[in-house]
Amino acid sequence: MRIAYLSIGGHIHTERWLGYFVERGHDVHLLTVQPEPIEGVRVYDIRTGIPFKPLHYAVALKRVRRILAEIEPDLLHTHFLTGYGYWGAFSGFHPFILTVWGDDVYLTPHTSFMKGVLARHVLRKADLVTGDSEDIMEHAVRMGARREACHVVQWGVDLDSFRPDATSDVRGRLGIPEDAAVVISIRSFTQAYYNIDVIVRSIPRIQLERPETHFIIAGNEGDDTELRSLGKELGLDGRTHFVGKIPHEELPAYLVTSDVFVTVPSVDATPVSLLEAMACGSPPIISSLESAMEWVKDGETGLVVPPRDQEALEAAVLKLIDAPELRASMGAGAAARVKADADHRAHMRRMEELCEELVAKRRRADGPD
Repeated sequence: MRIAYLSIGGHIHTERWLGYFVERGHDVHLLTVQPEPIEGVRVYDIRTGIPFKPLHYAVALKRVRRILAEIEPDLLHTHFLTGYGYWGAFSGFHPFILTVWGDDVYLTPHTSFMKGVLARHVLRKADLVTGDSEDIMEHAVRMGARREACHVVQWGVDLDSFRPDATSDVRGRLGIPEDAAVVISIRSFTQAYYNIDVIVRSIPRIQLERPETHFIIAGNEGDDTELRSLGKELGLDGRTHFVGKIPHEELPAYLVTSDVFVTVPSVDATPVSLLEAMACGSPPIISSLESAMEWVKDGETGLVVPPRDQEALEAAVLKLIDAPELRASMGAGAAARVKADADHRAHMRRMEELCEELVAKRRRADGPD
């Protein structure tokens, strides 16, 4: 198949998704306003430099239509409901697949009347809608997507890399004693709703009660300057390691080092970092969001706390630090859950099948040349 994508360039989700289809021998093209090279993918820059957003979208849409006419793809796959989704829907191209990510469904469409109108229009126009949880698909249906067109497809985990026996030299690099408990947060630094500040604010009490505990605050995109400043205000010492953005290939080493993985956002779909931590056997503490709770059963494969409840988070971390047998049992259960249901290649193969079915259906509808 020749597939045109509209998606966020330079993002690990985009790179992994497109990389699978390149590996499978498909002809892959990416239209983006964040152009960065991806091996095997032809990348098109649709930036306009126009600061006035309505005009920017209109001019970029003309470029999208022109490029699609040149490429003549078998299908158009747009990632992200708002922004890229607008171009996908108004391009008029079919088959048109939409993959939603998270706040593009849960948050942005509800911030203004017009954004809500546009989001509903995109969802109605899509021939197929995918997302990484039953919950986000239900939200999409309520906003206008056809239920029969909606499919849960995970970003998935590379189970060859993310596994409980992955090798790691992180303790040695960071100077963490072998017998010290390690709590880790790996989330994007770009959005306040990930509540990493709450995690950082919980550290003083936890380290006061359990002085041997070390924290690692890492990210997969963005800048952690504000979090480092907060750490200084709180008087955090060398037991807290702000390591900034770390390459995706280094994540397994960090995750197998951790005794507790913490992700407590106020808004989210299924965090890939959560699934990767679970695959490495790190018992998670999550916030009580429906998408995450599809993966974590409170008290069995992790602990659940309300978003932005610092006291509940502190108690949950202390509980796991003090219970190595519980951590081991939760970690084993978490790893088994992900191995069974979140294999990246299995979900991408399912996505490939959905694409092939959609293309075949369109060809049948168009009839012989």
